[in-house]
Amino acid sequence: MRDAGWTAAIVLPCALFAILTTRLFGPLALFWPANAVLLGMLLRHPERASAAGWLGAALAYLAADRLAGTAWGPTLWLNLANLAGVAAGVLTATRLLPVEARRLDQPRSMLSVLVVCIAGATAESLVGGLASAVLFARPLLIGVLDWFNGQLAVYIILTPLFLVAPRERPLRRLLGRRRPSGGWRSTTDLLPAAALALSLAGAILLGGPGVLALPVPALIWCALRYTVFTTLLLTALLSIAELFAIALGVMRLPDANLVYVNAFLSARLGIALVALGPMAVAIVNGARDDLLRRLDHMARYDHLTGVLQRGAFLESAAALLAGLAAAGRPAAVLMIDIDHFKQINDRFGHGQGDRVLAAVAGALQSGLRHGALLGRVGGEEFAVLLPETGAAEAARAAERLRLRVAALVQPDSPDAEGALAWPHAITASFGLAVREAAEPDSLETLLARADAALYAAKAAGRNRVEVATA
Repeated sequence: MRDAGWTAAIVLPCALFAILTTRLFGPLALFWPANAVLLGMLLRHPERASAAGWLGAALAYLAADRLAGTAWGPTLWLNLANLAGVAAGVLTATRLLPVEARRLDQPRSMLSVLVVCIAGATAESLVGGLASAVLFARPLLIGVLDWFNGQLAVYIILTPLFLVAPRERPLRRLLGRRRPSGGWRSTTDLLPAAALALSLAGAILLGGPGVLALPVPALIWCALRYTVFTTLLLTALLSIAELFAIALGVMRLPDANLVYVNAFLSARLGIALVALGPMAVAIVNGARDDLLRRLDHMARYDHLTGVLQRGAFLESAAALLAGLAAAGRPAAVLMIDIDHFKQINDRFGHGQGDRVLAAVAGALQSGLRHGALLGRVGGEEFAVLLPETGAAEAARAAERLRLRVAALVQPDSPDAEGALAWPHAITASFGLAVREAAEPDSLETLLARADAALYAAKAAGRNRVEVATA
């Protein structure tokens, strides 16, 4: 029954909110988020769409209406429409939107989500429109159209938001995903959001036929500046604010003499269509940024070990070392070479050698403190820059890393009968060079000194740390 509690916890508060607030504007809720939220969460967590999950949702829908005092007849019929809409959306998504595409990280996924929203709104409007005609004596066509465009707008506004919402649980990581790329560097990062608020205020003050499109430039600015989730969140908040502003008469639309249903039919459809543009821009921009990040990672990081490649290490280390020199802080450089690595390759093959390289890189990386740089600078050679580290501390760090490597076993080694029996442990030799705060040594000089110390370590028997002389 865990799935039942999960869906009920989603539906009940959303349904109660809509019943207690927006049914004041007519026999049906002006803004009904429960279906769109449930659909988004079921698409995000398809394993929850079990029999128990659907039962929990149905009971929550019924409970919300009964708590609000709705009679049994309308309660059953209206909530059958709600379930039909969500079920149609889920069934359509199983055919059009694979689970791996539901994070909306590709532009083509947005079109599939739009079809899912249309399917849900269509199924819901057919059942709900008939219910409106029977229960509230509304014209059937008007009821179907009103229900369709109202729910389509809510589906478009809310469902994609739950698909792109950050999945990290810790609050710091969650908030980090909402920031613009590169973090909140200054107050200028808030300008797109401020422009969006001002455009909404301008739309309310001006009124007229173009008010729904007035915030579009600000929304596109947000899409280009913020993450996909942040853009979709701002778009949803703007759309909801416009819906309520129209309902309360704060935002003036043309043809004010039209009947209630027709005026909102046009307005809600316009709001939904306006929301699609910035969403698409945000997804395209997010896909581009993701591609650039992956290309940058491929260019900077070694594909085998996951550490910095030689060029990226030298560039980053030189910049960091220059900053430390300007601040009068010490630094240390390690040169590391895996012992007997050629024999590993010759005896067991390059595949086993690659696994040893990856294991050693992992041991080194896990043993470094935050801020240190690790790079693969040769076939089996690694380099480390330890910032703000004096001679004694650097020697302790090097010895700690040496022991971590020596504790490794042959990756994928067989059992004791061992066709891969290896006469040596996996060890590495270390050369250490330290630049104290007052010394002018460049990165090239430090690397050369550390490399000389490394050769001394290998000559002295390997699996040891040698410190370069001044």
